[in-house]
Amino acid sequence: MVGKIIAKKYRVEQQIGEGGMGKVYKATQLALDKPVVLKVLHSTLLSDDRTVQRFQREAKAASRLNHPNSINVLDFGQAEDKSMYIAMEFVSGKDLHHTLTKEWPLAEARVVKIVNQVLSALADAHGAGVIHRDLKPENIMLEQRRNDPDFVKVLDFGIAKIQDSTGEEGPALTRAGFVCGTPEYMSPEQARGGVIDQRSDLYAVGVILYQLVTGRLPFESDSAVGFATKHLTEEPLPPTQKRPEAKVSPGMEQLIMRSLAKDPNDRPQDAEQFRAELNSLDNVRKITGPIPLKQGKAKTEKVVTGSIRRGNAPEDAATQVNQTWPEEGAAARDSGLGTVFKVATVGLVLGAVGIVGYVFYDVGQPPPPPPQVIVGAPVPQPALQLGSKLYETEIPKESRDADAASKLSRAGDDAHQRGELKLAATRYQEAFQKNPDPELSLKLGEVYYQLDDAEGAKGWWKRHLKDRDQSAARTYIKSIYRDL
Repeated sequence: MVGKIIAKKYRVEQQIGEGGMGKVYKATQLALDKPVVLKVLHSTLLSDDRTVQRFQREAKAASRLNHPNSINVLDFGQAEDKSMYIAMEFVSGKDLHHTLTKEWPLAEARVVKIVNQVLSALADAHGAGVIHRDLKPENIMLEQRRNDPDFVKVLDFGIAKIQDSTGEEGPALTRAGFVCGTPEYMSPEQARGGVIDQRSDLYAVGVILYQLVTGRLPFESDSAVGFATKHLTEEPLPPTQKRPEAKVSPGMEQLIMRSLAKDPNDRPQDAEQFRAELNSLDNVRKITGPIPLKQGKAKTEKVVTGSIRRGNAPEDAATQVNQTWPEEGAAARDSGLGTVFKVATVGLVLGAVGIVGYVFYDVGQPPPPPPQVIVGAPVPQPALQLGSKLYETEIPKESRDADAASKLSRAGDDAHQRGELKLAATRYQEAFQKNPDPELSLKLGEVYYQLDDAEGAKGWWKRHLKDRDQSAARTYIKSIYRDL
């Protein structure tokens, strides 16, 4: 095809991809001297009337999508040699698969930004009655636009299913039991060849999110049937168990696991709801700062091998991706552990010397005078205990001190950033006693949740929602504790 003129409009410059339905070329639109992408249906499929009809009908469906994050379809038709083509805008960028392979780990804020745009494009497509059915990193392009390096374009609605809201969908163009898509990203209902709706696309978004935060797919297999079977029958490991060293906030993990539910009714029900929950996570992150890992012993792996398929057809060859993790991290941990033991030993010795010295000193000292009682002096408050139900307390306005609360809150933020969660909880609670700001109760709920204290997390989040009825974090909190 390279060098040929298609339909007297497009000169083919080079092949840039190939899938189960056809080949993809970069071409020049002659009238405007403008780069475009041509997707040309495999000639072997031209004799299949059903495939040709679906190609035509779905080209029309894709052309009616008009969203900044969806690829623009410019034209479709039939060339002189009877081959079918679709002309689309050319996006100069890299696909998400490339970014994932070269740049993992990705910051959670960046993951949220990318997937937010994907969901925005899906919401528009679903509203037009179009289900993508083949969402995967290779079909998500990231384009540099001014100061935005991650402007998303969702590609390839080529095997999309059309749902006509009027019910006049026309004859079914997919054979009963025939499965379209890429096995690694298929929802259970899609893998079994059942009826699908927009929630199937949201399952694929869940798989992509899982892959973005862990660098791995939720299931691994060496065959299309193996992937389909696992999507149908196995529960994925939570991301923090799949990749303990990956930084995944608890809310993000909860949302990913919900989106991978076998039952579509247990997933987010539409793309806008999914977006709202994702944005709530980002709002919480902006308030509380980067989320440290839950306390526990992380595992170290030298080599990670994952199988990521490219192309649309199950029979496409798998590409092996190898990532070598440097041993410096393990050495640093070993060195750090040795330092801890050294410091602990020195501390014990000094402590023992100090105790002995104090005993000898104390023997020769007179008894201390009895404590003086000053009428009207403030009674010292007992030290705050982790787990106390301070969230049920109303702090009198006359005893509040916003400046002191702000300093204590910053100290809590610093402890939180270092992963010292109990210290962070203590500082936040001390700040709350000075000034019961709803942001403090939100932070305390997050910290208690990371400490696996459900009672504390619920109590503080309930207090937060009581004090701030229109909280942007409500969706996030409800996704974790639906009874709040």
